[in-house]
Amino acid sequence: MDEKQTPSEEQPDELTQKMSQWQKANPHATLTEMEEAVEAELAQLRKQLVEEMVREKEAASQEAPDCLQCGEKMVKNGQRQRELKGEEGQTIRLDRQQWRCLSCGATLFPPG
Repeated sequence: MDEKQTPSEEQPDELTQKMSQWQKANPHATLTEMEEAVEAELAQLRKQLVEEMVREKEAASQEAPDCLQCGEKMVKNGQRQRELKGEEGQTIRLDRQQWRCLSCGATLFPPG
């Protein structure tokens, strides 16, 4: 079965290859240096996976929410970028849909 892999499914092979190259470039690295290099790469991978998961979740749930003020259906009001801090301090950038109520003017920018 030759199924197309998503970017997240390809990451482990790419990560293994990248770490192998790092090891060849740093043959005298200490265990601590190796661990730090692996952790830095894992933090980047973690960030990419979270961003991808959020995009997929948002794409799947594009139903207009009800206005919290008046109960009417809201309409799309453009997108804004939101920056959140990940567990290891890396910045995670998310493009989020902003909503507006045409009846009362209230806006909604879903939390991250």
